[in-house]
Amino acid sequence: MTPETAQLQAISNDPIPLCRTGVSLSKAGGDSLPAQVWEFFRGLFSTTQWPPRWYCGSWSDFHGWLYIISDIVIWAAYFLIPVFLVRFILSRKDFPFPKTIWLFVAFILFCGATHLIDALIFWVPVYRFSALVRFGTAIISMTTVYYLYKIFPNVLLLRSVSDLQREINERTAVEDKLAESEFLLSAAGNVGKLGGWEYDPATGQFRWTTTCGNILGTNEEDIHNETDLLQFFPEPYQLIIRAALRESIESGSSWDHELQLTTPSDERKWVRFSATPSLNANGQVSKIRGIIMDIDRYKTLELKLIKSIDQMAQKNSQLQSFTHILSHNLRNHSSNIALLADFVDESTLTKDNEELFQKIKTVSKHLNSTLDDLSQVIKIRDNHLEGEKLNINDVTEQVLSVLDESLHTSQAEIGVDFEEEEIVFPRIYLESILMNLISNGIKYKKDGQHPVIQLRFYRNERGLKVLEYSDLGKGIDLSLHADKIFGLYKTFHKHEDAHGVGLFLIKNQIEAQGGNIQVFSKVDAGITFKITFNENA
Repeated sequence: MTPETAQLQAISNDPIPLCRTGVSLSKAGGDSLPAQVWEFFRGLFSTTQWPPRWYCGSWSDFHGWLYIISDIVIWAAYFLIPVFLVRFILSRKDFPFPKTIWLFVAFILFCGATHLIDALIFWVPVYRFSALVRFGTAIISMTTVYYLYKIFPNVLLLRSVSDLQREINERTAVEDKLAESEFLLSAAGNVGKLGGWEYDPATGQFRWTTTCGNILGTNEEDIHNETDLLQFFPEPYQLIIRAALRESIESGSSWDHELQLTTPSDERKWVRFSATPSLNANGQVSKIRGIIMDIDRYKTLELKLIKSIDQMAQKNSQLQSFTHILSHNLRNHSSNIALLADFVDESTLTKDNEELFQKIKTVSKHLNSTLDDLSQVIKIRDNHLEGEKLNINDVTEQVLSVLDESLHTSQAEIGVDFEEEEIVFPRIYLESILMNLISNGIKYKKDGQHPVIQLRFYRNERGLKVLEYSDLGKGIDLSLHADKIFGLYKTFHKHEDAHGVGLFLIKNQIEAQGGNIQVFSKVDAGITFKITFNENA
């Protein structure tokens, strides 16, 4: 037998091998389990069967107090942590898992209690009570673990601090935008004099924005019901408002009326009063919401404009009647003068009288020609001809066939470049425009040169059809004559057939159909006309 084995054998035979007291360490293992349990709880706080820990084992002062102080500090921390947790759970009623906090409180307190009892056992050996506390700690620990296992999937769904911070930032940005939008909406409402309102059919009560009160000239909070509202409107408009509200409630229809109201300060103004019903899940009208807008300025201008248009139409009608009467009467007189001139026997006149009579006939002829031109202009301005779908090639060929003799005699060169084929325009106007333009190109060619004329038909950048005429003739000095070029009886070159009517007729025919004409020219460099058609006029 070795020395170590002999020593262990001696220790095992010693009834108190490691404790410095007379207490025996013999076990009562022979008792039944119920007897052991009864004995355990009966002597739960008994200290007679165990020595204090100081006397059990070989403890130095340093070792013992290090153990005791560490246990006490751990217990103090375990005691204070639940205090903060309890304060937290009592302060934050919205915490998503309150049972978790209470389980942690119990778990931490029980763990702290085991350390406190460990320190206490150095003087009071309550080992049975310590075992019971440890058993309670085990139960609480496993309960906490089980609860954490159950809520773990839901815990994973909780947003992190960064998520919450990002949401806060986004919400702050949205609130800033809402505040900005509310400010802009309020400012726009004040500038545009536009306010919103709401009506509850169940209570018969109105709600108004501040701008509505400004429009009505009163405090918006004083307008509670229909009676309060109708006092601002004269009798005819009261009937309109009553009928509109009833119809909205019964059939859910919207309405939009222009009404005149009178403010408490006797100011009369026009407003636009409109509404749109809001339906509930049962299809019944739950709310009626709308706007009220101050349109007095625009309505007043509209009424003045309508009055001015009526007056202008009346004067225009009178002027048209006057021009027709004047043209008719002058034509009668000029026709009579020409007829009387035909009855005169020129052979009976003296030489002086014959010369005077020839001058009278010339003046009569010119007067009839002038009246013919004026009559044609009046017809263009008075009569709106409906456009028809025309083939530009066909119309151009027809005009060129009429001018065939002049074209052949002058040896004119006609170039045609038509990218588009059709145009909606009155045929008689289009023929007249082409006839006048090409005739002018022949008449006002450069001396000693034959006419060179180019016709183009295309769509411009705005999608409108353009007829472009250009020639290499004498041209016109636009710096001197730009404001006269389309004037009646305005001529810029000497020619026996120049009357100054063609361009005037062209401009009137084009503008009568909603189009416009532009001119570009230089002296001795030819001229270009751009005619822009408006087929939707």
